[in-house]
Parts: sequence; C-alpha cells; structure tokens
Amino acid sequence: MHTEVEFSLETKVASGKGAARKNRAAGRVPGVVYGPGLDAQMVTFREQDLVKALSTPAARNVFLRVRSPGSVLDGTRVIVKDLQVHPVERSFLHADFYKPDPTKVIHATVPVRLVGMAIGVKLGGILQVARRDLLVACLVDDLPEAIEVDVTELSPGHSIHVVDVVAPEGVRILAEPKLTICAVIGAGYQEEATEEAEGAAAG
Repeated sequence: MHTEVEFSLETKVASGKGAARKNRAAGRVPGVVYGPGLDAQMVTFREQDLVKALSTPAARNVFLRVRSPGSVLDGTRVIVKDLQVHPVERSFLHADFYKPDPTKVIHATVPVRLVGMAIGVKLGGILQVARRDLLVACLVDDLPEAIEVDVTELSPGHSIHVVDVVAPEGVRILAEPKLTICAVIGAGYQEEATEEAEGAAAG
C-alpha cells in the first residue's frame, strides 16, 4: 500500500504582508489546495510537518490525509503538486496540494529502486546509474513508491533499458523505451581482455 500520513492544515488564512510575516515567524508556510470539484482553498501548514511527510520512502509522491477540523478539507487526501523552496535557505516558500480524482489517470515521477547485486559488480566492475526516476501514468491508487529494477543478472558491458523494466500492474512507464537505466562498466572488460591476451600468448 502506498504511504499515507496525516497532515494538518489551517484554512483560516489572514491576508496581507503583516499576516504573512507573522505566519513565517511562527514556522507556518502558505499554500493552496485544489482539485476536481473543489474550490481552491488557501491554507497554511507547519514546515516541519511537510518535511517529515516528505522523508518517507514515497518522498514527493506521499499521500497526505488532511486534518483540518471544521473545514471542507478535513479527511481529504492530497499530494504535493508543486513546492517552492528558497534557493539559499532551502526553506519552503509555498506549496500547491492537489486533490486527485481516483477515477482519473495521473502523471507522476517516481524513483528507480535498484534491487540485487549485479554479477558484473562481483567481477570487479562498476554499476553506473543513468536514470534515478521515471515518469509514469496510472490511477492515483496504483501509484507506486518506486519502480524496482533487478540488476542481479547484469554482466560487464551490459545495460538495462526502460523497455526491459516490468512496471507494476496498472502502471505505464512514459519514458523512451531505449533510455538506459543502468549499466556495468569497468574491470569486467579489462579482465576478459587480459585473459584473451594470455590465452593467445600461451597458444
């Protein structure tokens, strides 16, 4: 099951620069919640709450179950659609939260999770990762926390491409099929070349 965490929001948002400064001083960040059948709702939230939510394995794809007693948002499930971060301080400036329609396909970027120890690495090669995430299309309830790629049989000089990846049920990978995910390079080639040269010399 996809990761879901409770997330508190306040909907009674005062306007004006003074209110914004007061919110930031209290560690609260402005945001907006929107989605099908929902009028945009201006909100504030505690920065540390979102930091904690994003630290789960699902990262940006975590489902947030809103806790906002007395508001239309209470109990709503949302995802982080956009997050503005200060370029220097790395603090959150603003967040867009989206309430997805469970019957509609969404597009999302999910991380690639490599599984196993490649044969080529055991032979002394180096596993080179070319792609750490992939764009997928699926219903929101089918959204995976990651796309697992088994590298166990990957030998020196070989690579795994998008076309080789088996997506979870209900998930379609939108990346170019020929795109390289990872490859084993290095020592494997050198060892094979050395063995061939020694064999030729002995012959």
